[in-house]
Amino acid sequence: MEKTNFNKTNSVAFSGHRSVPEHRKEEMKKKLRGKIRLLYAMGIRNYFCGMALGFDMLAAEVVLSLKSELPQLKLIAVVPFKGQSARWSYNEQTRYKAILTRCDDVILLSQAYYNGCLLRRNDYMLSHSCGLVVFFDGKPKGGTFYTYRKAKSLGMDIINLF
Repeated sequence: MEKTNFNKTNSVAFSGHRSVPEHRKEEMKKKLRGKIRLLYAMGIRNYFCGMALGFDMLAAEVVLSLKSELPQLKLIAVVPFKGQSARWSYNEQTRYKAILTRCDDVILLSQAYYNGCLLRRNDYMLSHSCGLVVFFDGKPKGGTFYTYRKAKSLGMDIINLF
């Protein structure tokens, strides 16, 4: 399933809402760059990304933009099912594929979509991480809420950039 064995103690996961307001995207990129640099200085090298629209792909692009500055930085895509981007717009599919080709590892969890596969993806990322970088508005619904609540119940360090 995965090509590389990543150490949980130097890995974090990204989770966030599918839409980041256009007027907040530059602010979010700046916050992400700062937090990733800080985490890198603390020894965090691996970043798990679920490759969803919105915050996930924004975070992945920021990690990729920092790789020349932070040479041991690794981006690991955790793809919940083959064809994840099939129903997305052409532009988002192109962006998704461009990110995947630059990842250090791509972990495909299922050949086909099934009910609950997105939550399984989030569980996988948390089980391989010591912390969570999240874009969560605090509303008790959806996959980001599920992931935030689970990370909290596991006592993980959480950075909420909302």
